[in-house]
Formats: sequence, C-alpha cells, structure tokens
Amino acid sequence: MLSLRNLRYFCAAFEERSTVGAARVCFVTQPAISSALAQIEEELQVRLFLRQPRGLQPTPAAQRLYRLARKLLADTEAISASFRQGDEQPFALRVLPSLSVDHTGRLLRQLRRDIPALAVTLPDDEAPADAALTAATCADEGTEFVSLWEEQYVLLVPEEHPLAVKESLQLADLHGQAFVERTHCEMSDSWQAALGRGAVQPEVRARVHSEEWAQGLVAAGVGVTIAPLHAVQPRPGVVVRDDCAELREVRRHIGLAFHAPATGTLQQVLAACQRWALSGGAAGVRPG
Repeated sequence: MLSLRNLRYFCAAFEERSTVGAARVCFVTQPAISSALAQIEEELQVRLFLRQPRGLQPTPAAQRLYRLARKLLADTEAISASFRQGDEQPFALRVLPSLSVDHTGRLLRQLRRDIPALAVTLPDDEAPADAALTAATCADEGTEFVSLWEEQYVLLVPEEHPLAVKESLQLADLHGQAFVERTHCEMSDSWQAALGRGAVQPEVRARVHSEEWAQGLVAAGVGVTIAPLHAVQPRPGVVVRDDCAELREVRRHIGLAFHAPATGTLQQVLAACQRWALSGGAAGVRPG
C-alpha cells in the first residue's frame, strides 16, 4: 500500500526535478528519497522518472500520479486541520495592483486547498506584510524573490484606431499618439527605456493606477496603452495587439518577495505557490 510519506517524497522530487533537491526540502537524506521512489515504482509497476543530465524528467505516469498525490495530501491535511482548534495560520500577502484578479484568485484558492488553516489578509501598501506577490522590479530592497511566471506586454488599442488595423507594429508607431499611462512601477524602466532609445514620445492623455481604468479609457477612445498580457480582460471596443517585436522582448517576472529565511507559514506558502506554478496554475503565461 502506498504510504503518505513516500507520496510526499515523490511530490518533492517531481517539483524539484532532483532527488537532492527533494531531500533538501523534505529534510531527509537523498537515499531516503530514492528509496521512496523505488518503492512506489515497484508497487505501481511504472517508471516515474527518466534520469537526465539536467535532472529528473517525469514520465506520463509521474504526471498522473502527481495530480492524484497532491489532491490526496491536501485532503489529508484538510482532515487534520478540521480537528485542530484555534490553529489558524494568519498570513498577510501584499498583491501588485496590476495583477489579474482572476489569476490571483485561482492562486489564493489553491493556497487554501494546500494549507487549509491559512487565513490570508491583503494589506494596503503602508501595512506590514509577510510576503508580496509582485513583479521582480517592484520587490523591496533586501528581499528574496522567487519567480513563479513571466508575462509579455501587449498594446491595447481602441477598435476604431488606425493602429488597430495596421499590418505590422513598431514602438515608433506610438510617437505622438494619445496615450494612457499606467503608473505601476513594474513597467517604468523597461519599455520606457525602449521608447527613449527610439526617441518615441506618445502624448499622455491620462495617468491611471489600475488596469480596469486603463482598459476602460482605451475602450472609450481616450488613447492607447501598453499592459501586461495576463492582466488584460476581454472588453468590447479594445483590440489587443501582441505583434510588436520590441514589446515581445519586454517581460515582467511575477513571484513572491519575502525576507529570508522562509520558515513556518511562509515556507508552506512558498512551496504551495511553486507547486501551483509547476502544475500549470499559471496557464496562459510562460513559467518563470
């Protein structure tokens, strides 16, 4: 019969892509991880990993087992948590305003499934936080940053704007165009530097602090804007252009920023976020 301990070790090996890494996060020896994998392979009569120079390559059987094992382990933790009294784990997570609400919500739901006792609060910019879900360029000085995914930028154009139907786009096409500027810090250095190198100067008609306002003003015809692809919500009146070569080279890395070392609840949250990213939770964006 499969043991929960062996399944935990297997999940760690799957996530770390190495027995050495799994041993480190599980606080056991590398032979213990290898022994657990061998026992599972013998019991299920399957091959879990292909050993390659760059690490462990999961087989289709491992992919299937990982999904089932993560659910089983989460359910086991939920059973234990339901019998614990007064064991809530408070966790303050600051979230970058330009992140997709739907995408962030999926991550938070996964955290609650993986850590049933987790009690998440979302503080404002002035309040202390245990970690921040943010862009690498926005991480506070002195914090560690673990990337979970990366996103490209796109140009959002009113549907009746000439750039909506232009056959090909370059940043130079933005020169003199009415522009809605997003004020979030994750974009300030990268694409604005690209604009500067090409001596491109859009005409800023509005400066906004939220993605909803930026996209709403584009839909209203106020101007065009540049936004991270994953934060873009389908909206009537807005054309998404992802074919600007210069923008394709600009990406933002989204992940957790925190003060080391990651212990206790923070360590659990970090591990759960990494599992979520590895299992395809960040679908629609390239993994970081």
